[in-house]
Amino acid sequence: MDKMKEKESRETVKMPRTHIEGALYYATSRGDHNEDIFKDSHDFNTYLDLLKKYNEQYGFKLFSFVLMPNHLHLLIELKEGLTISAIMHDLNANYTKYFNGKYERKGHLFQERYKMVLLEKERYLVPVSIYIHLNPQILGLVADAKEYAYSSLPFYAGLRSADERFTFRDEAAEMSSCLNGGEYKDVLSAASRNENELLGKELSKKSILGSEAFIRKVREYVEMSKAAPVESAQQPGIEVTHPQRRFLLAGVMAVAVMGILTLSLYVIGVQARDKLNQELEKKEAQISARLAKDREFIHKDLEEKYQADMVSYQAMAKRLELEKQKVRTLEDKMDKGGVKQ
Repeated sequence: MDKMKEKESRETVKMPRTHIEGALYYATSRGDHNEDIFKDSHDFNTYLDLLKKYNEQYGFKLFSFVLMPNHLHLLIELKEGLTISAIMHDLNANYTKYFNGKYERKGHLFQERYKMVLLEKERYLVPVSIYIHLNPQILGLVADAKEYAYSSLPFYAGLRSADERFTFRDEAAEMSSCLNGGEYKDVLSAASRNENELLGKELSKKSILGSEAFIRKVREYVEMSKAAPVESAQQPGIEVTHPQRRFLLAGVMAVAVMGILTLSLYVIGVQARDKLNQELEKKEAQISARLAKDREFIHKDLEEKYQADMVSYQAMAKRLELEKQKVRTLEDKMDKGGVKQ
């Protein structure tokens, strides 16, 4: 019965995307149409550089990561005032700009929406981290997950190949406390394939994993978030008079009008930009055609000049050979005494 209630809670709770005490965010992004998003080592390292940049900029805790050829996994804990959406947007949008520029492509690189699961930290920190780190081994990219280069596992396994971009100091301390004195590499080696596969299915199907108390906490947080604006406008002891209502209404209307105006200007700007891009593409096509025509004309002109020069050269060579023949004939006559002194 309790399991049924927990299942129902998991399915009905709206997913918050901001900081919640004792919660982790498991996020995964996959290439559009399952295409590769990392084609060489420079691509992998560029994404890791971006991950480091936003890790330092936003100050979130990065417990685990792995970058696979066509998808990636991150295990993150937010700080107060930060959203998972901001992190994923900045990471994927900036990497898409790099990737499209490098490979001369346009459009989406990632599937439209990243997958996110809210986790109870105490219960799921270690198993989800293990699941992330075992991904390359499970999918057959390496025989041993510790050999995979683009993962946070080398740090937890105590290997020298650990990526120096990330220190994992605070994360490692929390991971160690959840292991109750055990070694991460030992837990990794002892991980059951069946348990790992079951966890993978849960992560792919559900949006929240945790105890009933954790689910209740998330629900309360969501309800408080919904009620906060209403409560702030109806605090006891504050009386809103009629003139104040009119002033507030005028302010709301002004904001709405400004919003509509801003949206209109944005749409006009987008349309103008698209029209400009079309004109630029048209001009570029015209210039390319003109250059191709000029190239063809120059090539033909040079070919004709070359042929004319070859004819002239052959005629001059023939004349020179005749002159040489005359000289040789004259020299023969002189040697025989045929020419008088």
